[in-house]
Amino acid sequence: MRLRLPVSACMALVLFGCRSVGPSQAPSGAAGPSQAAEALPPLPAACGVPSSGTHSRSDEPVGDALAVFDTAWTIIRRTHWDSTYNGVNWVALRDTLRPRAAAAKTRGELRGVLSTMVGRLRQSHFTIIPQEVADATGASSGTSSGAGAATGAPRGPSGSLGMETRLVDNAVVVAQIDTGGPAWQAGVRTGWTVTAVRDCPTAARLARIPRSLEPRRISLMAYQMMSQSLGGSVGDSIRIDFADQGNQQRSLTLVQGPMPGTIVKFGNLPPVDANLTWSRVKRSGRTIGVIHFNIWMPILSGAFDAALDSLRASDAIVLDVRGNLGGVGGMSMGIAGHFLDTAVAIGTMTQRGSTLRFVANPRRVNPSNQAVRPFAGPLALVVDPMSASTTEIFAGGLQAIGRATVFGTQTAGQALPSIAERLPNGDILYHAIADFLGPNGKPVEGDGVLPDRVIPLERRALLDGRDPALDAAIAWAALQAKRPIVP
Repeated sequence: MRLRLPVSACMALVLFGCRSVGPSQAPSGAAGPSQAAEALPPLPAACGVPSSGTHSRSDEPVGDALAVFDTAWTIIRRTHWDSTYNGVNWVALRDTLRPRAAAAKTRGELRGVLSTMVGRLRQSHFTIIPQEVADATGASSGTSSGAGAATGAPRGPSGSLGMETRLVDNAVVVAQIDTGGPAWQAGVRTGWTVTAVRDCPTAARLARIPRSLEPRRISLMAYQMMSQSLGGSVGDSIRIDFADQGNQQRSLTLVQGPMPGTIVKFGNLPPVDANLTWSRVKRSGRTIGVIHFNIWMPILSGAFDAALDSLRASDAIVLDVRGNLGGVGGMSMGIAGHFLDTAVAIGTMTQRGSTLRFVANPRRVNPSNQAVRPFAGPLALVVDPMSASTTEIFAGGLQAIGRATVFGTQTAGQALPSIAERLPNGDILYHAIADFLGPNGKPVEGDGVLPDRVIPLERRALLDGRDPALDAAIAWAALQAKRPIVP
């Protein structure tokens, strides 16, 4: 299963990660938070966010609101890479919002003012993370694979239902399922649609997403909304209504199982689940290595090295990075070095008055300290709108220099280097400090990565047990392989 909480970091300080989008937040390129919030219709009473079992601090007295507001405003003024602040008069915005901050009575009200401020930039990687979420110790709450922004920390270790959903033809569809997880054991299969969660109709949640957004933004918001609604701690029960392969309604009660990966915490950010799996697939007499990982975190570096070394004799490699929302950006250089024999730049990070080239680090030694050469066979990447940030930097960079062929659907287009700083009240200001340009000199933020072969997800294929994008990547890799077929 994949990471749900869009949080990440680069080179110990610079972070790459797509932020979650809730009722008070809008994705990059969309209307600002205040406009987005006004457009959202109310949810039915049954659709409230389930309690995480801990006290939310949103209703607590705010304390020195102006100190918090002024600190956040000053940090962005000092660190934003664009002296025009994306066309926003930063001083005038302060003068407009500061009285509202001064009038805030609770932490929640102040968070609303701060969210409005950062939302006016209309860029990704700007958000306010509540202290109770950032300081969680087990795993943050609100997702079926273990992490998501909610109002409090979970009662216990965050659980997994063993399934992932995607938006297909305006319906939430089970896109992937773990054959050892609770959903599979209860009889759920890919292609089933989720019609309600805890008596809240899925359609009611989807109706809150502005239809004016482009499709990939809608997909990302739907993914995050459903991740939150499907969340819980290990052992929690959750009732979900499905429409099966014959569109017959089924109401099932699933029990959250343990996470399949490892919970890690990075700096001021909430804990996240890190997981990597790999396999060999036979196709047309060729052996194709397939690696999937859900986040760019250092704990997975060794696992990736081991997986690649085990697959070194394969005819081709496919990296499935769908749903990988970001991570330690510096890792992109090391992972790229598994597939590049020269120190080629896969992009450039630009700050005020400085630049940093992301140069691949060719891997000459394997985990056993034996001399090797980077994998030179065909390389395919599979992406989707939940592929964001460091994933886009990596995929877009390798695509631009001609090293990889990309399959799937257009990525999130949210790829700004960012950092997380604690404010005087304990909340976290997560903010971008740089832009990132691909090898072609174009920003990754906005357009993201457009696959060489666009292959949308289809419910019929999922019901048939097929994965069109991954299948196409594997077929292409087998066709491109040049090694002789061994009988």
